[in-house]
Amino acid sequence: MKSTFAKGALALAVAAAAFSFVGVDAASAASQNISASITKVVAADYYIYMSWGAVSGASKYVIKTSNYPSVDASDVDWATTTGTTLTKQMATNVGYRYFRVYAYDSAGTLLGYSNQVGAAKYQSGSVIRMKTDSSLTSSYPAPTGTNYTKPVWFITLDSTSKAAYVSPNFQLGEFISESTITSGIVDPMMVQHLQNARNRKGSAMSLNSGYRTPGHNASVGGATYSRHMYGDAVDVPATTTSDYNYYQNLFAPEGPDYVESFAEAGYSHWHGDWRNEVRDYSNF
Repeated sequence: MKSTFAKGALALAVAAAAFSFVGVDAASAASQNISASITKVVAADYYIYMSWGAVSGASKYVIKTSNYPSVDASDVDWATTTGTTLTKQMATNVGYRYFRVYAYDSAGTLLGYSNQVGAAKYQSGSVIRMKTDSSLTSSYPAPTGTNYTKPVWFITLDSTSKAAYVSPNFQLGEFISESTITSGIVDPMMVQHLQNARNRKGSAMSLNSGYRTPGHNASVGGATYSRHMYGDAVDVPATTTSDYNYYQNLFAPEGPDYVESFAEAGYSHWHGDWRNEVRDYSNF
């Protein structure tokens, strides 16, 4: 859906993409899915790097883009080239971006198009590859509203992406407590809120919990619809009332939509999330 959502999901702007057009003839190409892949997990400075295989008879390739994972021929022409590679810097606003490559002949006839690729871009300029993960999507509870829709696109988690800085003071891996997962959600706007609070604090800030898969969330006794599963919640250690009140005041300018009481947080942390924040991007 190409509209503004009050959405709490996390997740991209393609960092680096390699599109591979498989053999299809010009007459039927436009009706077939053409294989696409992304070769780099992380890129810097808001850049994307794209490449794709040549399509017979094509005189130009048009890269279409959207903030929502439903890119089609009616979307914005983000770039046009006669070659099969593209390097281009995106705007610096955080969020998710999705892309398709469309191949046209000299008469303007569509010959073929790639499957979608997507990426998340963060305040630091890091652009992290996204992917679908049907098994993870199916593990989410039935949605109760738009901002609880099951996520479809997730950021890629590996040693490279987890080491990347998603803001001046936070690495992606600080939001991921499960060591074996390869897909997750770390919402770019949530990260920005956290960094803003860190700037006001003026010193290091550790995290108790960020993203949780539904399975992990259940194992630690999290709420059925915990926002940790949607990537827009964060827990900061707080073991005294004084600590809790400090973080309550520190995060207040960021306007969290929900804050647990100290008792609800088990007297161990400050929890805040941005479940209703209006975002101009989506991962479903």
